[in-house]
Amino acid sequence: MNHIQLCPEDVEKLGLKEGNRVKVTTDFGSVNVAWIPEKGLDSGIVFFPYGPWANQVYSSTTGSTGMPLMKGIPATIMPTDEKVLSIQEIVEKLRS
Repeated sequence: MNHIQLCPEDVEKLGLKEGNRVKVTTDFGSVNVAWIPEKGLDSGIVFFPYGPWANQVYSSTTGSTGMPLMKGIPATIMPTDEKVLSIQEIVEKLRS
């Protein structure tokens, strides 16, 4: 899924409006995605469903478990006007 879930309080702090996109940046990469509000999340916590878009901001290190670390990764979330890449565009980006 090409979206993240944010608590409504964080949506307000970021000044986001419905239809806005955000850039998610970690030490491992960045990606532009849509967002949806989620009342069940605490402020400062983001839920990013597993998939190609989320993979752009996770480490490939597995710690010998065979699965990359996907929880507790510090990230910066900022509003952006940049487009959300399609799955085909993500694949092309990875090929280059």
